[in-house]
This record gives sequence, structure tokens and C-alpha cells, in this order.
Amino acid sequence: MPHTAGEKELTANLPEREQGNSLGSRLRSVLVKLTRLATMAGASCFLLTMSGCNPDAHPLPGMGTPEAANVPADFPVYPAALALTLMYGYPPNADGSKDRRERDDITWATDDGGDKTFAFYKAGLAKGDWVEQSAVDNNHGGLIVFNRKSKPSFGGSIFLADGKIHVIMGQDCPCGTPS
Repeated sequence: MPHTAGEKELTANLPEREQGNSLGSRLRSVLVKLTRLATMAGASCFLLTMSGCNPDAHPLPGMGTPEAANVPADFPVYPAALALTLMYGYPPNADGSKDRRERDDITWATDDGGDKTFAFYKAGLAKGDWVEQSAVDNNHGGLIVFNRKSKPSFGGSIFLADGKIHVIMGQDCPCGTPS
């Protein structure tokens, strides 16, 4: 039973079975529940981390559908990769004038490792109007430099790492190394 006026007021709206419990007992009960919730949240984060899930590859609810990357129709795009950055065109020249050559700089996020994305792009480029100029595989991704068979002045570079795909391609490329 409550011993003070404050405890009587706090317990007045509680079910009868809980009115006899002391404030300390109820506090312990609340702390136990909070500890369980924190443990479950921590375990969930740990499981997501261990599953190899890349949070960048999953848009937050309510953020809308990400813009699709504008790449040539026959250029391979890794399935379920989410475009993070899309930049088109060359940066301005040193004198401030615009460089009107075609250029795409795109970064995608994926849950897959660089070894899988490297194999995908090696195979995908071999199927289309693309020629691999060089490829360096580090077992966690790598770098592929390519150009078009039908227009050798159009090419690019693909940097592949665990969870990340970065492509720079366009007219007069390979043009820089993706980061």
C-alpha cells in the first residue's frame, strides 16, 4: 500500500494488483523493460552489420524513388544498385567556359561485395559494344577501363569496391580515375 500522499496520487489510476507495489519496484520493472528494448535494438543493428547490408543501398521510407542513372542503353547496370550521386558533363574549364562534351559520373551503392560486382561488369562489358582496355582485380573489387567498339573515343573507368560502384564515362575518356 502507498505510504505517502505522493505515492497515493501516483498509484490512484493503477490497476488494483499494482497499487501495493512500491515505487522502487515499479521503477525496477521499467528499467528492466528499457534494458530489454535496448538489447533488442543493439542485436538488430549487430545482425544488419553482420549480414553485409549497406545502408546506402536502401533508401529511407518516405524519401521517394531515387533518380535512375542516365547511361547508354547497352551499358550494364548492376541489379538492385541504388544511384547515390549523378553528375553529367565536364566541370568548367579553367577560364570559366563550359566544356560541352558528354560525360557521366555516377556512384551506386549495393549490398554485394566488390568481387561480385567486378565479375558482373567484366561479363557485362564483354556482351555489348564495349572493349575492356585493362582490368585490375583485388578480390574486393578493382578497376576496369573500357571504351566503345563502334566509337573508341567514348569510354570510361569503373571503380568497384565492397558496397560501391563508381563509373566515369564519356566522350574522350577514360577521363580520370573514380574514387
